[in-house]
Amino acid sequence: MLKKVLIRVGILAVVAAAVWGGYRLFQRMPQRQQQIATTKVRQGDVVVRSFTRGELRAVRSITLVAPNLFGTVQVTRLASLGSLAREKDLIVEFDDSEVRSRLEEKELEIEQLNEQIKKAEADLAIRNNQDQVELLRARYAVRRAELEVKRNELISQIDAKKNLLTLEEARRRLKQLESDIKSRQEQAQAELAVLQERKNKANLELARERQRLSQVRLLTPMSGLVAIRQNYSGSFGRMFGQQLPDIREGDQVSPGMAVADVLDLSELEISAKVGELDRANLREGQEVLISLDAIPEQRFKGKIKSLSGTASANFFSADPAKKFDVTFDIDMRELLKTLGADEEQIRRVLATAEANRKKPVATTPSSLSLMGGPGGLMAGMPGGGPGGPGGPGGPPGMAPGAEGGQAGARGEGAGGEGRRRAGGPGGPGGAGGAMAGLSDEDRQKLRTAMQTALKGRNMQDLSSEERQKIMQEAMKAIGRDPSTLTARRPTEGAKGAESGPPVLLGRRPGGEGGEERGAGPGGGRRRGGGGEGENPFAAMFRSSSQFSEKELAEAKLPPPPEEDTQLDILIRPGLLADVEIIVERLQNAIHIPAQAAFEKSGKLVAYVQQGPGKWEERVLKPLKRSESTLVLEAGLKPGEVIALADPTEKPGDKKKKQAESKGGGNAMGAMGSKGGAK
Repeated sequence: MLKKVLIRVGILAVVAAAVWGGYRLFQRMPQRQQQIATTKVRQGDVVVRSFTRGELRAVRSITLVAPNLFGTVQVTRLASLGSLAREKDLIVEFDDSEVRSRLEEKELEIEQLNEQIKKAEADLAIRNNQDQVELLRARYAVRRAELEVKRNELISQIDAKKNLLTLEEARRRLKQLESDIKSRQEQAQAELAVLQERKNKANLELARERQRLSQVRLLTPMSGLVAIRQNYSGSFGRMFGQQLPDIREGDQVSPGMAVADVLDLSELEISAKVGELDRANLREGQEVLISLDAIPEQRFKGKIKSLSGTASANFFSADPAKKFDVTFDIDMRELLKTLGADEEQIRRVLATAEANRKKPVATTPSSLSLMGGPGGLMAGMPGGGPGGPGGPGGPPGMAPGAEGGQAGARGEGAGGEGRRRAGGPGGPGGAGGAMAGLSDEDRQKLRTAMQTALKGRNMQDLSSEERQKIMQEAMKAIGRDPSTLTARRPTEGAKGAESGPPVLLGRRPGGEGGEERGAGPGGGRRRGGGGEGENPFAAMFRSSSQFSEKELAEAKLPPPPEEDTQLDILIRPGLLADVEIIVERLQNAIHIPAQAAFEKSGKLVAYVQQGPGKWEERVLKPLKRSESTLVLEAGLKPGEVIALADPTEKPGDKKKKQAESKGGGNAMGAMGSKGGAK
C-alpha cells in the first residue's frame, strides 16, 4: 500500500516539474519577453528648453455690456462679426422705446408740476394781496381806536370805557389776523415745498432716464476687430457642453451681460500654460522663439511678459493637472514684415499701439455713479446751508478720490426781512488716488516699483505712514511727483449777497456757493447753485463718457467684412502658436530624457541595463531639469543604456498608477536644482 502511494506521489512530482519547466521555457521565448525601450546616456553641450502651446490674443480689448434699462433689453443694431471698427464707431444699439416712453412721462409730469407750482404761487400772491388789504384795514381800525381813546378826557366816562373796549377789540382782531395770515402762509409754503420736492424727484428721475437713453448706443473708444459674445440669456435649459449661438439683432439680453468685444490688433501677445517644473526655470524677460500654425515656416522672436504665481486647473480639458499662466510678447515689427506689410503700414500700426498704450482705462456707462463722473459739475441743492465736505482721496494704489464738496445753493427769503441766505463754502476737494489718470504702461511700472519697495512684505500689514512712504518711493521711481498723493488746494467759498428791497413772502435767488477743486489727477469741482436755471439734477447724471451727444447721434455701424477691404487686418487673434523657451545652455553636461527618471521611495532613480532582462537601479543627482530634459550631476556615466520605462513595474501596477494620475498632477513634483533654477 505504501509503495503505491509513493509511486503516485512521484508521478505527480514529475508532472508538476514538467509543467513548471514548460511554463518557464514559454516565458523565455523571444516573442513573450517584455520589450522595454532604451536610450543611451549622453554627454555634451545641451540647451535646456521648455515648450508650450498657446493662443494669439490682443493685448488690449474693450468689452461692451448691456445697460440697466429695467429688465432685459433687445438688441436692435449690431456690428457684424469680424468687422473692422474705427474709433467712435457704433457697435451695439438697444431698443430705447420704453426709455423714451418713461422720459416723455417724466417730462409731462414736470410740466404739470410746474403748472401747479405757478398756480400755487399765483394763489399765494393773490392771498398775500388780500391779506395785505385786511392788515391795512385792521391797523387802520386800531389807529382810529387809539385816536378815540385820546379823546376820553373830553367825553363821559361811559363813552371812554366804550373806546377802551373798542381799542382792545381792534388790537385783538389785528393779532388774530396776523396769526391767521402767518398760518395760511406757512401752509401755502409747505404745499409749495411739497410740490417743489415732487418736482425735484421728477427732475432726478428725468435725469436718470436721459442717462439711460445715452447708454442705448455703445461706441468703441479705439479701432479694432469686432467679436460677438455668445447669448447666455435663457440658456439654463440647455444641455451641458452644447454650443450657444452668438448674439444677433432682435435677441433679448440681460443687464450687465457682455455683448461684444473690440480687439486692438496693433499689439498682440500669446497666452499659454506651463507645468510646475518649467515654471521654476522661467523668469520675466527671457527670450523665446514663437512659431505660428498659420506661418509654420517662420519663427519669431519674443519675450516672457508675465508669469502667474499660482497654478490653476481646467477641469473641462483633457489634462486636469494644475498649470501656471504665462504671457509672451511677440515682435510686432518682425511679424508685420513677415506678413507682407510695407513700412507705412508698420509705422501706422506701431503708432496706434503706442497711442492706445498711453490711454487711461475707459469709463463705461455702467460705472457712472449718482454723483456724476470725474471732473463733472454738480449744481447745488435748493435751500441755503453750508456745502458738504469733500470726499477723501482714494488710498494709495486705488481709484481716484471723489470730487470737491458740494456748495450751498439758493437761499430763501423769510418774513418781512427778505434777506437771502448765502450758500456756504464748499468743502475741501478729495485728493486723487495714486492710480488716477495713469496709463496702462505707467500702472504696470508703478506696480513693479511697489513690489520692489515692499521687499516681500504685505501692504495690509503696514501702517498708514509706511504705506505713504512706499507710495512716494514708487511714484519717484516712475518719474511722478509724490506730492500729488496728499496735495490739496482748498479755496474759500464765496458768501451770498444781500437781496434787494424787503418783501413779505417772496423768493429770491441766493448767492453763489463756494467752490472747491480736488487735488490730484482725480479732482473735479462742484459749484454752488445760483438762481433758477438748468435742472440741478441734470449735472448729476451728465455722462462722463468721452463721446459727446453729437458723436453718439452720428455714430454708424462699421461695414461688414464682405463689404470692407480690411487691408489693416493682417492677422487675427485666436491663432495657435508653439513657443520654445531657451532656459539655459550647459557645456559638456551629462543628460538623459526626463522620462527615463523615476521616483522610488522619495528618490530619483534610473535603470541601467546590465544584460538581457537585467537592470540595475541607480540613484540620480539632478543638476537642471525641465519637462523634457534632465541634466545630471552624478549617478550615470556617458554611454550607459538606460530604460525609458520602469522594468520592475507589473501590468497591474501600471493600470493603478494611470488611474491615480487622472486625479492629480505630476507625482514627482518640482525638483529643486543646484544653485537654484533660473
